[in-house]
This record gives sequence, structure tokens and C-alpha cells, in this order.
Amino acid sequence: MGLREDLRKAILNKLKKNEDPLEGFFTSEEMEEAILAVLVSGRHLLLEGPPGIGKTTVAKIIARLLPPAKVVKGCRYVCAPDKPTCPDCLGKTKLKSQTLSGEERFIRIQGSPEMMPEDLVGDIDPVLAMRLGIQDPRAFNPGKIQKSHRKIMFIDELNRVPQRTQNTLLQVLEEGSVTISGFDIEAQVDTLVVATENPEEYAGAERISENLGDRFERLSIDYPTVEQEMEILKLYGKKIKPVEMPDKMTQKIVTISQYARSLKDLDCPPSVRSSLSIYEQAQALAQIKGRSKVTTKDVEKVTRTILKGRISVSGESKHYEHPEHLIEQIIEESEGG
Repeated sequence: MGLREDLRKAILNKLKKNEDPLEGFFTSEEMEEAILAVLVSGRHLLLEGPPGIGKTTVAKIIARLLPPAKVVKGCRYVCAPDKPTCPDCLGKTKLKSQTLSGEERFIRIQGSPEMMPEDLVGDIDPVLAMRLGIQDPRAFNPGKIQKSHRKIMFIDELNRVPQRTQNTLLQVLEEGSVTISGFDIEAQVDTLVVATENPEEYAGAERISENLGDRFERLSIDYPTVEQEMEILKLYGKKIKPVEMPDKMTQKIVTISQYARSLKDLDCPPSVRSSLSIYEQAQALAQIKGRSKVTTKDVEKVTRTILKGRISVSGESKHYEHPEHLIEQIIEESEGG
């Protein structure tokens, strides 16, 4: 049974028990259903949305749904013990096995403009080539694609990757395999790709090539609601004992961030990560000041510092030269929002 069937059965089993397969990811009911439909159908998933809304979180949650899997111990291609196919395993008579948990069946690839095709598909290892010979397939050092066999392949910020490098994914997405250049070897890659992209207006973003984009199901995720963002802070935010964070202060933090996102003055509004940072640092400030409970002053003071380093004011805004004035406006006017 392949990875996609493992995932499909795990999702349907959760639903049969009235459990949320994506527990810990906060989005609308319609969006969760759309994500699950893509996964159950075995399609590759591309999530578009601003930074800090949980795109990485949902990929890890998906991997945790997978059951444990037996693999050949030390195999660079993640072969199954009963079906070894790679150059490393085929020449061996005895293969030791180990078990990967669902959470370990996850490979993360961080997109960047500097990423080369060799980072994904691998390259010759000069040390092994000297010892084994340049024509020996064992001298090839597999890349992230081959290491994603029987795992979820998570590509963060795919649209920061140059299109030449993006296109190395085409074969694995279409055929479930990758050809090793220079060798007569086609490595099987049983994977499901979950990729993310930031909107094009964000720095460093490129277009995903048409050929590659056509092999994904693209879903757009927006910022969470006030209630959802409060739940995110409570679930993922660090608790600094013995400081108490009243619900009223948590709501104030979220209201500030949500109000700032509604302003046209900002090219880059505060993300959910900004809210988490305010949530944690307000507790820290209260502790430094010797208080057992976070106050409005704590929240507002750390908000000024954090937003100054995290927001980007539009050049067309009257606050462009003095962003601190806009931050004060955000703090004051969010109260009435």
C-alpha cells in the first residue's frame, strides 16, 4: 500500500470516529474540507497565503496522520525492506530495518532563490567517486526528492525557487519517479507534495511555472478570525510561569493585529507570528517588572517594539517617514474596532 492510500485511510478513519484530521490547524470549515478532499483524492497540494498563517503547521499535521513505516536502516533512498530498489540495497544480501513514525515521514525543503537543481535531485559525491569510480551509481548522493520516498515532501515558499529548479519536480509529480542523470537508474519516489507560496507582492516571490502549477491543486488561505487567532495563541504561544495572561489581553493582542491588517497603509501587515511574539513578550515584560499578570501597558509596550520591526509601511502612506505614528494609531484605534 502506497503513501497516498495510507493517508487516505488515516483521514477517513479519523472522520469515521468524528475526529478532526487537521486538529491544531485553524481555518474555515470550507477550507478544511477542500484540503481534505485534495488529500483523499491523492493530489498534490499548493497552499497560497501570507506568511505566518499555519501553512507549515498543516503540512506537519498531515504527516502525523501517516502510520509508521518500515525502512531499510541507513538507506539513502528510504527503501522498504521487502522491496529494495536502490543501488545501495540491491547489492546486499542482508538488510536491517527500522521503523519511522508518521511524524518522521516528513521532508522539509526551504525554497530560496539560490536553490539549484542538484539540491533537489542530488549530485556525484567526489569522495565516493574516487573510491568506487565515477560510473558507479553508489557514488551518487541522492537529493531531497529521493529522500522523500514514502514521506510527505513539504516545500516551503516554492515560488522563491528559480523556475529552472522548480522544473526538476515535474517527473516526480507526474510519474512518481526521478531519473538519475548520468546513470541508467530511475529511482521510485512514492511521495505526496505539500507546497506553499506567498503572494506575488512579497519580496523574493517568483511565478510558479505553468507546467508545475498544473500538477498541483491550489488553495488560498486567508488570515484566521479573531476567535481562531486567540486559539492559536493559547495553543502555540509559550506560557511563562507564573505569569497569567488574561483572555482580555489575548483578545487585545489579536484585535491589534487584525486591525493593522485592515489598513491600506501597510505593504506587509503583522502576521500571526507577530501576535505570538507580542503574546510571549508581554508575559516576559510582566515578569521582568515583578508582576504576576499581564496588563494593558505590557501589551502596548511590546507591541510598539515588535511592530516597528515587523511591519512595512507603504511608500504612499503619510506615515512612511514616521511609522511609529502609525503604530500609535493602530494601538489606539484598534480599541474601538
